[in-house]
Amino acid sequence: MSQTATASRLAQLTQLSCKIFNNVYNPTAVRTGNKILRRRLLGPSLTSYYPQRLFHFRDLKALYPTMGLVDLDEKERLEEINRRKRRGKGAPKKGQGKRASNKKR
Repeated sequence: MSQTATASRLAQLTQLSCKIFNNVYNPTAVRTGNKILRRRLLGPSLTSYYPQRLFHFRDLKALYPTMGLVDLDEKERLEEINRRKRRGKGAPKKGQGKRASNKKR
């Protein structure tokens, strides 16, 4: 009888200790997500890895619309797309790709 009394007292002591030290009381050792929830959040460190751009060309173009600024990279990209389309290497029209040609009607 004294063995069970001490076991229950130890359980009470553990529960009180968890309450005092702000731990989770888990006598059956069931898996909880506390280990993961206690970890530091990764979001701020991941977003601060790359420095933020000071400005984009489109922002500069929006600030000064009368200057007629031209984004050379975008212009080159559009010209490359047109060159590929002329050679038949461009992207297919919407709904005309590989998967659409394999469908049986």
